[in-house]
Parts: sequence; structure tokens; C-alpha cells
Amino acid sequence: MKKIKIGLDFDGVVAYNPFRVIRAPITFFKRKILKKRGTRFFVPKNDWQKGLWRILHESSVFPADGVGLLKEMAKNPKYEFHLITARYSFLRGDLDKWLKKNGLTNIFTSINSDDLDEQPHLFKESMVSKLGLDYFVEDNLDIVSHLRKATQVRIFWIYNILDRHLYPKDPESYPYLRSVLYEIQNQ
Repeated sequence: MKKIKIGLDFDGVVAYNPFRVIRAPITFFKRKILKKRGTRFFVPKNDWQKGLWRILHESSVFPADGVGLLKEMAKNPKYEFHLITARYSFLRGDLDKWLKKNGLTNIFTSINSDDLDEQPHLFKESMVSKLGLDYFVEDNLDIVSHLRKATQVRIFWIYNILDRHLYPKDPESYPYLRSVLYEIQNQ
């Protein structure tokens, strides 16, 4: 039996992150006011930037809606789950603690974080290809768009309330991890 390989982003997919709703206004400001195009993400370099980044990522406190179903599906040998997060190297310890605290360490075949502090979309593109995934679940629409162009993998987008109104017709968009996992189960 061929395993179904599923990749999951962390913040906003496996962990609920309320701050992700500010992504749409930031993207609007970047593109409309600053006139910046293309996919490029900020990489914190100094201690105060890393401290701010750590605070923003500490908002991923709760498991996302669907983590219970994820745990159940992980027991089925038909599925193979891989965590692929663009969290930079200085956040790896926080990630490991969160996964352990929420009983998720052992459900992933691999846990991949951006330990070399690459651009998130390029890191994820590389990992999606390297792992030979069938599906990848992501909440950042810029990364979703990039991966859909750069890979042959089916990419699911988990939207937030602000993003959904901007892109209401995306056929692969879902409100929660649970709804994506139901879709995968029904394939």
C-alpha cells in the first residue's frame, strides 16, 4: 500500500495563531503603499528583532481545530505526516517544547524547521520536493501561491477571516485543519 504523504505548516495550521489576521493588512501596506512585489520575507538578524519575532510566535498557544483528527489519522499506517515550518533557527527550541507539551512529537515522520534561516517559501519548496509529498497544508497565501507554481503537489490553504474575503473563490481553501483532513480522507 502506497502511503499518503502529507506536509503541514506549523503556525496557523497545527497551532492556532491569532496574530495571523494581521498578515492581510501588512501585505496590503507592503504592496499598495510601499509598491513592493514578489515574495520576500523578513529574516530577523539582531537580538531585538529576534525577541520581537519570538513574542509574535509565542501567540501560537493552542492546538488548531483538527489536531485531534490529526492524531487519529497518524495512527493509520496509510498516512505519513511531516511537519514543515519556516520558523527560523532561534525558534527551534520553542517549537520542540510546544510539540512535546501538546503530545505531537511522535505523530510526525519528520519535523523540519528552517534551521539555516532561508526564505520561508524557498525552504518549504525544497522540503515539499525532497519529501515527495502528496499534499501540503499552509496558511500563508504568498507561500501557497509560490508552491502551487513551483511544485506538482496539491496545496491546501487555511485562510483567516480577513484573507477569505480577499480571495473567496480559491477552490482549495478551508477554514481549519480539520476540514482539510476530512477532504484528504475522502480522496
